[in-house]
Amino acid sequence: MPKILLVSDNEKQNKLITQVLSKISAAVIVSVDEEAILNYVKKSLVSLVIVDENIKNQDVSLLCKKMQPDTLKDNIAVVALVNAATENTELLKLTNACVTKPVNERILSACVASNLKLKKAVDTLSTNNSELAKSLYQLDVLYNTSTQLAGSLDKQKLISIMIDGLEKSLSFSLSSTLVFNDEHHIDLIINSLYGISPRLEHSLKLRAILSYRALFDKKKIPYDLNVNDITVTQNVKYPLEEYDLNVLKFDNLFAPINVGEKFFGLIEVFRETDFSQEDTTCFQTLARQVSLPLENASLYEEIKNTNTKLEKLERLKSEFISIVSHELRTPLTAIKNSLEICLSGKAGDVSSIMDKFLNMAKRNVTRLSGIINDLLDLSKVEAGKMDFKFERGSINTPVEFIKNTFENLAKEKNIELVLEKDEHIASTYLDCQRIEQVVSNLISNAIKFTNENGRITVKTENIARADIDKSKLIGVENPVFYENYIKVSVADNGIGIAHEDLKKVFDQFQQIENSLNRKNGGTGLGLPIAKQLIEAHKGFIWVESELNCGTTFAFVIPVLSEKEKFIIDLDKEIAKARTCEQNVLLLTVCERKNTAKSFINEIREEKISIIRKTANTKEVYFEEDTKRFMCVMIPEADKFAQSFIEKKIESTLMAQGEETNSQKYDIVYSTVLFPDNGEDAQTLMVVSKENLKNNKMVEV
Repeated sequence: MPKILLVSDNEKQNKLITQVLSKISAAVIVSVDEEAILNYVKKSLVSLVIVDENIKNQDVSLLCKKMQPDTLKDNIAVVALVNAATENTELLKLTNACVTKPVNERILSACVASNLKLKKAVDTLSTNNSELAKSLYQLDVLYNTSTQLAGSLDKQKLISIMIDGLEKSLSFSLSSTLVFNDEHHIDLIINSLYGISPRLEHSLKLRAILSYRALFDKKKIPYDLNVNDITVTQNVKYPLEEYDLNVLKFDNLFAPINVGEKFFGLIEVFRETDFSQEDTTCFQTLARQVSLPLENASLYEEIKNTNTKLEKLERLKSEFISIVSHELRTPLTAIKNSLEICLSGKAGDVSSIMDKFLNMAKRNVTRLSGIINDLLDLSKVEAGKMDFKFERGSINTPVEFIKNTFENLAKEKNIELVLEKDEHIASTYLDCQRIEQVVSNLISNAIKFTNENGRITVKTENIARADIDKSKLIGVENPVFYENYIKVSVADNGIGIAHEDLKKVFDQFQQIENSLNRKNGGTGLGLPIAKQLIEAHKGFIWVESELNCGTTFAFVIPVLSEKEKFIIDLDKEIAKARTCEQNVLLLTVCERKNTAKSFINEIREEKISIIRKTANTKEVYFEEDTKRFMCVMIPEADKFAQSFIEKKIESTLMAQGEETNSQKYDIVYSTVLFPDNGEDAQTLMVVSKENLKNNKMVEV
């Protein structure tokens, strides 16, 4: 029943109005006390106010003005009872409607009913808008929380994100989250508006345990849990005040947290005001939403742990191979030397039968030494400890040397070994010893799998990037190509390789022979090692073959400029620095080629000293368009070293300017640091170049 406040001191009129309004089921409260009237309105205890224009000792307009903030806030209509000839325009402005006196029952009844109906409609609309705004806010929180959950693989962070989302959307007083990381790490995370009393903390522990057991009513409980197994973490907003057991009487919501089909934990939230149905839906949604990210985090953790174990096993395997290989080398060397002494006749006469068996033993010792060397090389390559000595030269030199080495072996099988070398082969950076190792392996395999009276052709040539058939590159991910390459191929007309076996030729311990009797022995390590040695040269190796028609192995290495070689070296230094958590500094200096006084040349000729060169310091000098550049990499250099070098350059420039008063160096320079300015060599070079542009050296 709506309540109507009647502000009037006319008793006869009040009695009539009360009778009229009772017919529309409205209760009337009569008062002329200003304090009481304002209190009724402020607390929204009435639905409508009727004010008489004529009240003794009362300024009705002023009273309406005082009521207005609250009547507008709570949609309370004010109806004025006025004389037919009233001139109180201020009162009419402050009220929603007016009824002339003497009061007409039908007009008054209709006016009050209309305003009450209007208030009800406005109140309903306001409530709906408020609920809609709340729902939209909760949806926004759900969306943002979902986005944050998708961006993390940390279990603790995921739980924290979920709790934060619940706090924003529900404004809870306290949340209690039991999390099972494993049977030895069980946490109770309490997020509270106020501090937690010791007995409330203990009660929340017990409550969590009881809830946990209730979830597995007649099923087997994953972990037998007691109070002492739980570690409590408290996050309190306002610790000066404290919650006690009374918080357990608040309205609460509860939900389990599952990871796939496995139980992970549970959450319960408490709030002094009751939760609505929308609040419950939001709570359940967030509790379910965290499930998939937690499952992903668990899988990621398993993969990470498995990878760690695999890396450890791989490291142990490499160390074992290295140790065993070194231990085998010592007695093999002694055996080999002893056999050679016996065969030379220095230990006594050697009969023909003895010579046969001693030579057999020597061949097998040599073969075993080769296997051990392959194992050692493999372990070095896999561990990234293979030493390379890159120098500019012609690939014809190592290729020709190995071809000559195998000529006698080829003649023993009546195999023609031919070298077709390009006399104008481009020079590039290569490790001759490693190239010899690769070519030696390819020619050795070709001789092994080529029948008597066969032919093996070794060829060197210059090719362009477009000449490389990328479809033939096996096991190459995200290849980086250069413009020009040097190609070396070893082609035979031997037994060939079946098409289905081509993809396995570079796998470790694979025999490329297709015969089942394994008449040609070997470890199957030569080609995998060759592949990794060529990749260390930034090149590619591949195979083309047809069964019983022969095989061609080919590899390419890029023709590198000094700048490209420098970038490769810089990447290697960055890889080392990343492992050791160190820095690498890159200094770049640029000047115009037509400068009267060259800063770069004077550094190169050591007339100017900017940096202290060490064995690990590398520099490169090159020209592009109208500019001359110098790049220097300085491993293990920190921000202090960076600042020192910058100041040294500036002081050198200033001192030279003061001496000549006219002729100054025309340079710009840049210093960038790994990892602050980039994670790889290419990025550091790009950032350095941008810095040079910003320093006003144009057309860089």
